[in-house]
Amino acid sequence: MRTIDNIRHFITSEICGGNCEPITDTDLLIDQGIIDSMGIIVLLEFLEKKFAVTIEGDELLPENFATLAAISSLVDKKNGIVGEG
Repeated sequence: MRTIDNIRHFITSEICGGNCEPITDTDLLIDQGIIDSMGIIVLLEFLEKKFAVTIEGDELLPENFATLAAISSLVDKKNGIVGEG
């Protein structure tokens, strides 16, 4: 499963509890109320465990967590993967 699909599945099942509309790669997660500040914390824990990455403080920028595509890109970049998604 691609990085972006793993993240999408986690958000829809664990953060939304299966009660959210399908999330596209470019939906604005925070702006559209799909994920809140507590959800970001839960998501960070998931990303660090699932993908064996460490998200540094200077990477906790709104643009890195705005969309599934942005989150996936950050994770893939940290793992040295280019263009996977």
